[in-house]
Amino acid sequence: MNITFVPFDKKKEKTSLRAFVYHRGQEYRISLGESVPVKYWNENKNRCKLVREYPEGPFINKNLDDIEKIITDIINFYGLVTPTEIQVRDDYKNYRKNMNVKVGGVIENEEIQYLVNFASKFKNESDRSGSTKDHYGTTINKLIEYQNKFNVKLRFYDIDMSFYNKFKKWMIEQNYSKNYIGALIKDIKTFMNQSSDAGLHSFDGHKHKEFKSDKEDTDAIYLNTEEIEKIYNIEFTEELLLNNGFAKKKNNLKRAIASLNEERDRFLIGCYTALRHSDYSRIDILNFNEDLVSVWTVKRDKKVYIPIHYRLREIMRRRNNVLPANISEQKHNEHIKIIGRLAGIDSETLLTKTRGGSRENIIRKKYEFITSHTCRRSGASNMYLAGIDIKFIQDILGHSKVEQTLKYIKVSAEDNAKRLQSHPYFTGEK
Repeated sequence: MNITFVPFDKKKEKTSLRAFVYHRGQEYRISLGESVPVKYWNENKNRCKLVREYPEGPFINKNLDDIEKIITDIINFYGLVTPTEIQVRDDYKNYRKNMNVKVGGVIENEEIQYLVNFASKFKNESDRSGSTKDHYGTTINKLIEYQNKFNVKLRFYDIDMSFYNKFKKWMIEQNYSKNYIGALIKDIKTFMNQSSDAGLHSFDGHKHKEFKSDKEDTDAIYLNTEEIEKIYNIEFTEELLLNNGFAKKKNNLKRAIASLNEERDRFLIGCYTALRHSDYSRIDILNFNEDLVSVWTVKRDKKVYIPIHYRLREIMRRRNNVLPANISEQKHNEHIKIIGRLAGIDSETLLTKTRGGSRENIIRKKYEFITSHTCRRSGASNMYLAGIDIKFIQDILGHSKVEQTLKYIKVSAEDNAKRLQSHPYFTGEK
């Protein structure tokens, strides 16, 4: 018996594979249910090329080894009788169908029984926000890394506690934080729930009580009103930039000053509204109505109303009511760290988090910890210290429970005590 695998249409970029089988003078042509990019097919070896650019090659080759054995077993089952081509095709089709049912895959389209294939399709077709889809992309890339590392191709059937423990251990060994790993697990559970709801499988290994997306309350900074004032009052001059290591070229300095002014104002808008970057980076003059800022939030799809802070009014006046143009969160984060350094927000700051399975202390200059989320946390914390009702802050943040808001607000015990100094209980006033 001689079995050869052949690409169906070499003119296409990606084509299905067929098996040509020669046995006792009979020829059988069988569609396999496997596809490969033509450029990664090695005709001499009758298998996929093993190259870095095509990480799925080893998986396809292993499947072809299994298929070769399956076809051999099917034909040998007939013994002295020579089966017809239709008999062999039907037997092979039924074998694959039964195998797919056993592992919880779909019958009609074998390709979408794989987790990464479904996750990629779900990400592309989802109507979730851009940042959520970006996070899905990160999780999909990590799953692909995992598959390459352990030479597996994950099916829905495989996502159980065994996978959970192995995946988590692998991530911890790479020194990722507990919250980062938890966010990936949360996405994996989403992919599994969505594929189950679509009727692709009925497996519930991801619903085990220990299949958890762990999360911890990590330290995070906020900027107090004095530090925010430093940022508000900073004047970016060529001299300041040259003294802080910026390039001497005139045009470069002018561009840097323009960018820093834009990102300073953008960051301050976030501080005075306590909005997320996805919201404060896209508001314009139409969101300002008399004494209120009103905006539909992207993440919660809810309209919030925020009184206009007097400093925000001054920023609008200074900019002639033209708000900063939108920019990616990554670039914004790069700029605001520089702004924090130039503003002198450089006190030694200690944060702790769980990374690689153990708690670690991180000591850096405070400006190094500033991100776009700092302004949201700063806005909420400073409102709280100013005596603004916690329910109002909860509404702006979009938290379902006030306990979430209290955890979110970063206020020291000393700051909280100072906030209450003038309370009638301590002053004796009625």
